[in-house]
Amino acid sequence: MSIATASKDGILTIAITDERLVDPDHLSRLFGDIEAVLGKSDEDRVILDFSQVKFMASSALGKLVQLNKKVKEYRAKLKLSGVSKDIMEVFKITKLHKVLDIAADEAAARKAFQKTGLFR
Repeated sequence: MSIATASKDGILTIAITDERLVDPDHLSRLFGDIEAVLGKSDEDRVILDFSQVKFMASSALGKLVQLNKKVKEYRAKLKLSGVSKDIMEVFKITKLHKVLDIAADEAAARKAFQKTGLFR
């Protein structure tokens, strides 16, 4: 598996441990593994940690959009964290930064999840 998971304070963190997300077969397995973890989880808040990812093929963008939809089907909330400057630029070019909830790092994502109030 190319992911590491941890659960703390009702928040599931899924860290992608690969530096490069390019091979289509690998991407299918990776996102399949992520969906399998989500299917077994009780947490309704999920952080997808990209801090180790340095390069990502454009085909991974579609997989991220699908994952975002899947998380909503589970009635959960997804935040991406640790997105590199280069990948963030791609998100901005494709306008995905408006679709995906992105935090600077895992700590910032956790803090955002912990906020309470009307517009949480």
